Amino acid sequence: MKKAFVISVLMMILCYFPSTALAAIIQGNTPSGIAYSDLKQQVDDYAADYIGNTTVGASIAVVKDGELIINTSYGYADLEKQVEVTPDSVFEWGSATKLLVWTSVMQLVEQGKLDLDENIQKYLPKDFFTKLHYDTPITMLNLMHHDAGWEDKYTDLFYLSADDVKPLLEVLHISEPSQVNKPGEVVAYSNYGVALAGYIVESITGQPFYEYVNEHIFTVLDMKDTAIHPSQKDNKGVAEKRESIHGYSVANKGEFSRSKNERVFIGLYPAGSAIGTAEDAAKFIATLMPADGKSSPLFQSNDTLTKMLTTSGFYDNGIPRNAHGFWEGMYGVDVLEHGGNTDSFSSNFTFSKEEKLGVIIMTNQTAESGLSYGLPVLVYGDYATTKDEEMLPDTHELKGDYFQARQAYKGFSKLMGVLMTGHLKVIDENSFSMLGMTFKQIAPYVYKSTNDYNMFIHFTMNAGEVEKASMMVTDLLPVSKSMNLFIMVSLIASVIAILSIIVSLLTIIINAFRNRKKAVSFTPMKKWNALLNLAGGVALLNFAIMAFRVYSYVSYESLMIHFGIFYGYIVFVGVCVGMIGVQWKKASYTRMQKVGYILSCVAALLLVGLIVGWELYK
Repeated sequence: MKKAFVISVLMMILCYFPSTALAAIIQGNTPSGIAYSDLKQQVDDYAADYIGNTTVGASIAVVKDGELIINTSYGYADLEKQVEVTPDSVFEWGSATKLLVWTSVMQLVEQGKLDLDENIQKYLPKDFFTKLHYDTPITMLNLMHHDAGWEDKYTDLFYLSADDVKPLLEVLHISEPSQVNKPGEVVAYSNYGVALAGYIVESITGQPFYEYVNEHIFTVLDMKDTAIHPSQKDNKGVAEKRESIHGYSVANKGEFSRSKNERVFIGLYPAGSAIGTAEDAAKFIATLMPADGKSSPLFQSNDTLTKMLTTSGFYDNGIPRNAHGFWEGMYGVDVLEHGGNTDSFSSNFTFSKEEKLGVIIMTNQTAESGLSYGLPVLVYGDYATTKDEEMLPDTHELKGDYFQARQAYKGFSKLMGVLMTGHLKVIDENSFSMLGMTFKQIAPYVYKSTNDYNMFIHFTMNAGEVEKASMMVTDLLPVSKSMNLFIMVSLIASVIAILSIIVSLLTIIINAFRNRKKAVSFTPMKKWNALLNLAGGVALLNFAIMAFRVYSYVSYESLMIHFGIFYGYIVFVGVCVGMIGVQWKKASYTRMQKVGYILSCVAALLLVGLIVGWELYK
């Protein structure tokens, strides 16, 4: 009886403290040299530097040899109410959801229902695409490598209400981007491409993607605390748990702001809508690293798993970049990974198939980096280089402006691309600053960030000039002289137009106030000039409101009214400038009045040029 009692107590202890108990039975060291028996304490110490300082809350899981050796949590799910994060707390996966898409795709490849090298239009309805500009076929491998050539889109990715979420096929048609690069030439991270792959799974299987994932992944792995439908209707328990955790952004060290949007719902949901516990995510990652002699329950044969996790895309310098949708991380050992960010959450899933070691980090923090990207370095170790044995090229030859290939190229949102343009400023012969970070050269034309992001940039040279720079998920392309000139001219034109319109409107208001008790007669010229400037004010206000609404995740369809206003403004400017020209010789004016009229016309025409040049009308 006493023996049974002791065994029961021990079992209770093991269940209540799974991470501590299991960590003690794992022998050996992590790739970075930490004894597995000490790993839990090392993780605790590392997390302590961030929780409460730059991160509100986190859940961390570590798997080794198929076993969950750490499942721990830190900080708060609700900072205001002091509700702590627990291992049962659910977090948004963000783009780590994409790993479920690629796993689903490889299941169909194994069954002979899908060919990675086949033109994807074979699996889609006729005339599915309307914005392709190249005859080169797009394959599933292009979708996996994010090099199908599509621009990025900023509308209809997030919705503020679950009622606004449309069926996947409809969202894909609404969100179809223009193809701006030939398939296979430029890597530009694409949520659309991944969601499209999810729809292809739907098309082949006849099941909604979320149902397929629940049946063929979640149920198989007993992932009872994870949902993927954008409104979590596939798991009510997860939906309820999601209501008790909130997202935050860091204002200053130790100061946090609650996300203004309590919930966002992802239209292209296969690209980023999974929500669940770290333990469930660990189950998924663990099954990608089956023990020797064991089979992954996700596939009929481990050969399919091996193929999925084999490098399929490389940087131009030959360093592995992508394994069928799984990004190749650069650490002390070979690591596959995928990070994720939503409006209020950040995550990073990493695993080394050789070490059979995985680390899952989930936080309720916008753009969190310290834990998500720093902790894996603690576990896997730093990327090793042979820089002392080679002559490193001078960083000065890389100087210039670069833009991210992942951006909008068509329509009003291409203006946002200017914000994604970075100037590479040389610090010394082996380091530079760009994108708000400092990078140090660790191998010829390979640079590593000095911050927590553990970010690498690989430069491709051609005849002594930079052809492109490549980060993990997107290429950076040199800004041409003509584009730089266009941006500079646009900046000057916008300053002149905005200042002129504002000054003219202020002048009209001041004069109206001064002459409020006088009977003032308006000549036709004054009337048309005043209307021209008032219309300019309306156009500027229209732009400000549109920008705010885009930032607030409204649909593209709801922006049509703003495009209509811009169309109306362009026509109205033509009328006003024409009428001012007609009136020009009919009366005499002072020199100052003539200058004012000319400036009003120039400002209006500059604003029209900006609207047309930056496609703010569509």
